[in-house]
This record gives sequence, structure tokens and C-alpha cells, in this order.
Amino acid sequence: MRAGLTAIVVGSALSVAACFTSAADESCRIDRDCGDLVCTRVGECASGASVYALRIEWTVNGVTTDQAGTCDGVGELELGISDPTSGGQHAVRPVPCAPGSFFFDKLPVGYTDVTITAYGPSGAFLDSARGSAIGASGVLRLDLRP
Repeated sequence: MRAGLTAIVVGSALSVAACFTSAADESCRIDRDCGDLVCTRVGECASGASVYALRIEWTVNGVTTDQAGTCDGVGELELGISDPTSGGQHAVRPVPCAPGSFFFDKLPVGYTDVTITAYGPSGAFLDSARGSAIGASGVLRLDLRP
């Protein structure tokens, strides 16, 4: 389901337009839609105490993306995050490979399962990696092997 376009800041200087999708109908787009609650990055209203921040960092074949040529052959990435209890799912695509990280500032605490998928320049699937935000202390590191 297409939820719209929004600008996301990747790192401190890169702005990326990304399409956000969700398995459930969204109840908000901005905090103002939620009254005294916050609008999470998955489009659900939640109390400020029930959200967390997560930075997802990736390497390609064990090499950080700041090394020349690391992302050669990777056209774009898709980041998926889901709640294993409720079945809620959210994805962001396209995400460029080169920044090496993506930051979610307001995630519902149940959204802990992360998948990062690499696609080639023609859109063909290359590889995916999975991890859990549980115990990650706000930073989850994954390695892609395209």
C-alpha cells in the first residue's frame, strides 16, 4: 500500500525521498494527527514513552560503504521493519547504499525485526540480511553479501 512520499535525513547531510509502505491502514502522517501522542515512522499514534530510535548500519561483503567501490553493483536497498507480535510491517525503498546507515527516530517498541534487501541497478534481487533491534542498544549492524 502506498503511503506517500516523505523526506528522510540519512546521516547528517543526505536527504532521500522514500516511499513508505505499511501492512495496516495508517492512522497518522504527522504528530499533529495524534493529539497528545506522537506519529511513529510506521504511521501509528503512540505515547512518547512507547517509541524508540534505531540506526541501521550496513556493510557490503564486510566492507564499510565509505570505501571506494563498495556499493558498485548495488542499485538500491529496501529497509523493512516489522512487529513479530502484531504482524505489522513497514518498508522504505529506495534507500541508497553509499550512506551506510538509515535512522528511524520514532519506532513503536514492538517493531524489532529488521530486513535489509539489496537490488541491482536493473532491480534484480541481490541479497538480504536480517537482524533484531532487541539488545542492539539503538544501533543494528548488518552485512550484505550480493
